[in-house]
Amino acid sequence: MARYVNVSSILFSTRAVRGAKDAGGIVLKETSDALNNMRGYRFDLIVLSEGVEAFGQTNDTAEEIANPGPFLSLYLDFAAKEQCTIAGSVKIRENGRAHNSIAFVTPDGIAGVYHKTFLTEGERESGLASGKGAVVVDTPAGSLGGAICFDLNFDMIRQGYIANKPEILCFASMYHGGLMQGLWAYQSRAYFISALPFLGGGIIDPFGRPVAISDCYTPHPRARINLDYVMVHLDKNRDHFPAIEKKYREEVSVDIPANVGPALIVSNTEKRTAEDIVREFGLETLDEYMERSVKANEGNRG
Repeated sequence: MARYVNVSSILFSTRAVRGAKDAGGIVLKETSDALNNMRGYRFDLIVLSEGVEAFGQTNDTAEEIANPGPFLSLYLDFAAKEQCTIAGSVKIRENGRAHNSIAFVTPDGIAGVYHKTFLTEGERESGLASGKGAVVVDTPAGSLGGAICFDLNFDMIRQGYIANKPEILCFASMYHGGLMQGLWAYQSRAYFISALPFLGGGIIDPFGRPVAISDCYTPHPRARINLDYVMVHLDKNRDHFPAIEKKYREEVSVDIPANVGPALIVSNTEKRTAEDIVREFGLETLDEYMERSVKANEGNRG
């Protein structure tokens, strides 16, 4: 059944000087103001940039899940009042060490935490601890995975998300990631939402296509996305597409991007899911198609 969620990311901007004594208070106030500007839109998910923890906290001011400090308390209060999920940048202390983290905060509390797996050299030298890989958290806004900045360069984490299939990847960063954003979205079959300190972040779809991107007119990109989709290959499946569209008309979308090879089957109705349509018409998902191709070629080698 159609599962629409309203999503957004916040462009990070600060007047704080990194490492200055007053930086924490400045960034906390700026983050609070930015979130207050998002009130009333009925967002289901908001993603914040890594700049929040980078400028707003030190290792000594890292917060604990069991004892939230100012940043986690800000996220918890906003999520509860706005009935929203926050993918919030924050330093988290766990087992005595500080992590660069994303806290997934729902109206009911902190649903989970992703710790940056691949820290930069400077972060390691500062004493931050590295995380252990992909994390997928179930929230009212969908199943969410996290990645932070330098993480985007490493296959290990992406392979974890390919295996665990989150619906949305939340990317809190101080750099863009370029083509890697689209690669992560496509290979994980997930929407990808980036929050950055400069223009060019936002929401891209599972094919890596821009849905809503920040620019000089739009600092806080937002979109309504439908999480009830299945990615299938065109091979043999496309013969069924006319029958699907004729039978269900506007209740289904068959989204075929140029030059790629797969399609998205999207359910726009409460009557059935995209998976129901796949089963009804005997479609093969993209992952099933690729797995079958690997096995067939392994048995066909000379």
